[in-house]
Amino acid sequence: MFRIEGNRPIFLLLGFKRRNTWCLPKGLIEEGETEVEAAKREVMEETGLKTLSLIDKIGEIHYNFWSKGKSFDKTVHFYLFETNQRETIVGEEHDMYAWFSYERAMEALSYRNEREILRKGFEIVAKRIKELEPK
Repeated sequence: MFRIEGNRPIFLLLGFKRRNTWCLPKGLIEEGETEVEAAKREVMEETGLKTLSLIDKIGEIHYNFWSKGKSFDKTVHFYLFETNQRETIVGEEHDMYAWFSYERAMEALSYRNEREILRKGFEIVAKRIKELEPK
């Protein structure tokens, strides 16, 4: 999730004060949804942003976690959305948000695999900005 401010992209991260962690928006695919539909719905639910333009699929990450004594394998598909909205409302799952420059977002993100997703997303955005520059 990004928006352009001036001529630079800034990226939206969501966080948890109690754990002092920052992450990218993500969620579960509900029955009958495509990956893209789920990604857009989750971003809207988690951020309150309504104006979203799909740019591209960035990639996916796979990880394993334990919850209530059970092991789970999870695959998360990340899509790059652009918005022109500035105001954000944090959903029920997170308790803070911030818009970051790419460099600050890379420092803030708590998970290495999400930093790799952000890096790929930034490359897509940088290429788009370069293509839009007057020749």
